[in-house]
Amino acid sequence: MQVYLISALLFSLLVAVFAIQNTEQVIIKFLTFQFPISLVLVILGSAVVGALALYFLGLFKQVGSWIKLRQLQHQKEDLENQVKKLQEKLASLEAAKNLCEEKLNQPQESTGEHKEEPKSAGESTVRTEA
Repeated sequence: MQVYLISALLFSLLVAVFAIQNTEQVIIKFLTFQFPISLVLVILGSAVVGALALYFLGLFKQVGSWIKLRQLQHQKEDLENQVKKLQEKLASLEAAKNLCEEKLNQPQESTGEHKEEPKSAGESTVRTEA
């Protein structure tokens, strides 16, 4: 940022020196109008108009960036809300799954006839109690 400011000041200084060295009168013609004016004013006026044009073009670009940023923020909020709803739904489905698994396991445990005890990984035996 400081480099940009320093270079802008140096360029402004060069334009001012150039304008001061060219002080003769010139005739400006625009459409049907003609008027004499100092060349200093033409040079400085052109520099000011150019600077204003760049400022407004930059401002236009910045407003476009702000609008895009807002759209992306709204999209992010919508997606975060969707994620939150999906996480809540997942939690409720997992709770329902656990409840179903408990109900499925309850009849086997209440009879007490068949119990499975794994010996090692992948193997299981059925033991009956009398």
